[in-house]
Amino acid sequence: MKTRTKLLSLLLCAAMLLPLFACSGGQSAGTPAPKDTSAPAASSAPAASGAAEGYPDRVITMIVNYSAGGGTDLSARAFGDAIAKALGGNITVTNLPGGTGSLGVTELANSKADGYTIGVATLAPLALVPYQLDVTYTPDSFQYLCAFGQYGYGIVVAKDSPYQTLDDLIEAAKESPISFGATGYPQPLTMKDLGAETGAQFSFVQYPSTTDCVADVLGGFVPCALGDMASFAAYVKSGDMRLLASAHSQRWDVAPEVETLQEMGYNAVCDSYMGLCVPADTPDEIVEVLRDACATAFEDAAFQEIMTNTNQAPAYMTGDEYEALVREYYELYSTVDFESAG
Repeated sequence: MKTRTKLLSLLLCAAMLLPLFACSGGQSAGTPAPKDTSAPAASSAPAASGAAEGYPDRVITMIVNYSAGGGTDLSARAFGDAIAKALGGNITVTNLPGGTGSLGVTELANSKADGYTIGVATLAPLALVPYQLDVTYTPDSFQYLCAFGQYGYGIVVAKDSPYQTLDDLIEAAKESPISFGATGYPQPLTMKDLGAETGAQFSFVQYPSTTDCVADVLGGFVPCALGDMASFAAYVKSGDMRLLASAHSQRWDVAPEVETLQEMGYNAVCDSYMGLCVPADTPDEIVEVLRDACATAFEDAAFQEIMTNTNQAPAYMTGDEYEALVREYYELYSTVDFESAG
């Protein structure tokens, strides 16, 4: 009897200890092994360096915040090709125009921060539009890769316009308001400044695209426009339009005899920049890879040729320099009365 009782006790103890041996020896068929929650072994590589390892291993999307075929689009595509060459990968372009350039920038801010979505973020949508529209981004929403181009603007009229010079236009606008076409800001601020200096009255007519604005100037539906070199230079060169003044800090190559507003004695200038950004949470290691690629791409001969052929000014800034410029203008525009500018 005692022997039987002792045997039953030994069997019971063995049954209770069996699961413990199963867990200590590895994963059993019915019981998952516990996760290893211990800290990883120390490594000589930076903790986050894996974020850029093998990057890029698939196609990168570049969002362009203006219409296909325009100056921004053409230069961005050329720059994207040069970046892809520097990275040894591929970049595809998606155009998202609208909201005076803010629609594409909004999409960029909301994109996955993994380095596979980059975007053209021009100065006005970053620094100025947030004071005009109810956008969901601020300058803090991005990491800045570089600036790669500078817009140059000018005041143009059709070839058969009665306004032969800027003085003609100003004198007429003193008598009664004259409309000018533009696709958005900062152009109206420049015309506002010109009007304040001279007593001329200019009324802003906003166009959804440069193509529409060009058509209305050529058709005589709007007396003049403040447009960018890339979009208007070909018409000036062909003689279909006349440049009255460069609103850029430099003269236009296609009409070097025409002075800038500042050379004419006016305290007005209309400059803006094309830059590239990624969402704010993009890993720093990937940002550095992209910044290096941008610096290399800017020297690419094909990109430089496209900029020349489209009458645009290549202008390079590092990511930090472009961010500083954006924040400077963001602060500046916070004091502007946009309603009075049209």
